[in-house]
Amino acid sequence: MAGKNLDYWYDEQIKRYLIQLVRIFSNFKVRENTEKGVNYNRVPARYGDVSRMVAHILRNNSENTINNAPMITVSIGSLGIARERTQDPYLMDTQQVAEREWDRENNVYTSEQGNLYTTKRYMPVPYNLTIQVDIWTTNTDTKLQLLEQIMVLFNPSIQLQSNSNPLDWSNVFEVELTDINFSSKSLPAGVDEQIDISTLTFDVPIWISPPAKVQRQKIIQKIIADIHSVKDIDSLGITDDSYYDFFEHWDETAQVVITPNDYRLQVANGGVKLVTTQGQPTKWSDLIEMQGELKATSRLELNLSSDMDDQTQLVIGTVVSNPLDETSLIFNVDVDTLPSNTLSDITKIINPQTSRPSNGLDPQALGQRYLLTENILASFTEWGGITANENDIIEYDGNQWNIVFDSSSVSDVAYVTNSYTNAQFKWTSNSWISSWEGEYNGGYWRLIL
Repeated sequence: MAGKNLDYWYDEQIKRYLIQLVRIFSNFKVRENTEKGVNYNRVPARYGDVSRMVAHILRNNSENTINNAPMITVSIGSLGIARERTQDPYLMDTQQVAEREWDRENNVYTSEQGNLYTTKRYMPVPYNLTIQVDIWTTNTDTKLQLLEQIMVLFNPSIQLQSNSNPLDWSNVFEVELTDINFSSKSLPAGVDEQIDISTLTFDVPIWISPPAKVQRQKIIQKIIADIHSVKDIDSLGITDDSYYDFFEHWDETAQVVITPNDYRLQVANGGVKLVTTQGQPTKWSDLIEMQGELKATSRLELNLSSDMDDQTQLVIGTVVSNPLDETSLIFNVDVDTLPSNTLSDITKIINPQTSRPSNGLDPQALGQRYLLTENILASFTEWGGITANENDIIEYDGNQWNIVFDSSSVSDVAYVTNSYTNAQFKWTSNSWISSWEGEYNGGYWRLIL
């Protein structure tokens, strides 16, 4: 971490590696048979490079005190430069990060986008770290208990995460067991040696990262301007009749929302086009480069409500670039965010005058439901003599066709899914339209990178 002195920088990276390594060996246990039964004692683990003063205090300031055992110590055996893993030393990677907005009154994060940051990461430097793990025991049985637990864990290596920072591209590292020295004693054993030490050697390829540059973006994403009512103008002492003519139809709480360049969206057939106020498609890169770049987690929110402040009717999906059209993004909608259906799924949308049962359609069967694009006349014998209008939905009950949605008598909004294409449609009192495809003005869509 950096202090007030910008010439000094220290992030405790090797220290964090050592803490992680000590934690690997900090929860092993050994079994001990006592008069009261069997105990399972946790074996302490610590960093082995203890200063002379601390070691003397631990031994009660006496040379006659025996060290505690069992115990595991971890120490650095060597630290070397890893030229074989060296990559482009001058590489700089740029990442765009968006925070969630913080509600200071309730001390919680909201679902709105907060501050934007640009992070410039520099290529980390590779090193090979060798650590030595000493197992201190007073008898062979205790040593074998600890070795067996450790050796099955490393087969031959494990992976660890040095921190939880999602922007740290070097936070995953590997610990590999490379050598074992079973005992520090020589045969025949003497009578003066009280503690036996087994030494395990591990190779740990690590990365040391230089400090990154973090800049807060200050690009204006949305401008909300209050529109004053006629009553507010009265308080300002403005008497020009032209002001009244302009503002008289606005509510006191009216707002104007402005998006970058006032772009609109055209959403159709799984694609999203960016359109100017003149109706001309434009490149998405012109807008995205102002904010960052597309990622696998980038998403698009479409507001179906007529009130742009209403966030309860959002259709959300992921977006990726379209390699064949730079004015379009590929939009994969999350079907769980679509409006709930009010009608049972239909089998197909058909023209009943050209497509009939066993004549362009499957033979009539129980549960078949069709949305009509033209009228059915009584002269069409394949439909059993039923008459129905364009936009009606008919269903076969096993004996005859019935109208289950009479478009001439329904004025309420209705939703239905075409099971043949998985597309959802909305009834607007006079026609069926896509429930979410169409054109969205500024303020009714949001791209989150």
